[in-house]
Amino acid sequence: MLIDEPETLKRYFEAALPYDAFLTAAEAAGAPVANWPERHAQCALSPDQTAVVGGFVRKMHVLCLTGSWCGDCALQGAAMQRVAEANPGVIDLRFLLRDESQAALAVRAPVNGGLRVPFTWWLAEDFAPVHAFGDRTLSRYRSMARKALGDHAVQAPPEPDPVRAVRDEVLAMFERVHLLLRTSGRLREKHED
Repeated sequence: MLIDEPETLKRYFEAALPYDAFLTAAEAAGAPVANWPERHAQCALSPDQTAVVGGFVRKMHVLCLTGSWCGDCALQGAAMQRVAEANPGVIDLRFLLRDESQAALAVRAPVNGGLRVPFTWWLAEDFAPVHAFGDRTLSRYRSMARKALGDHAVQAPPEPDPVRAVRDEVLAMFERVHLLLRTSGRLREKHED
């Protein structure tokens, strides 16, 4: 995956919108809004998960190139929003609708030869790229493979709650990024910790 320079990602991030403003803008523009509010309600963090996220100390900017119409975008976006709500002073999450005006950014993030959504960049406090993830999570691909290829195609058992499985995978990505930022030599030197 291609990741751009911090200045470019910062410019896109500044043009992006927080969760509620993103959904309001999409609706106002007449774009269909898939089940984002329903998924948000289903993705509440447990008290233990909230405590993990509440312990994050490194500022991160998270930019999600997404589609308001996309079911996978709604699920991942809602899960990301729940994580961000658990520590808003550290996690700054923004959403950007993939449309013609964002084509240049989408081209920088191909997944399997295509321009897929959602595609998310995790950025350090100075907008240095830290992690990028595009398309669906592992549990979603397992589910899709079962449906398309049969149960024999997937060795792992089915998830008892597919929505919470995605939430947990999204949370794991945030925790991974935080720990990467927390142990970063350059950031530890900067923050003298």
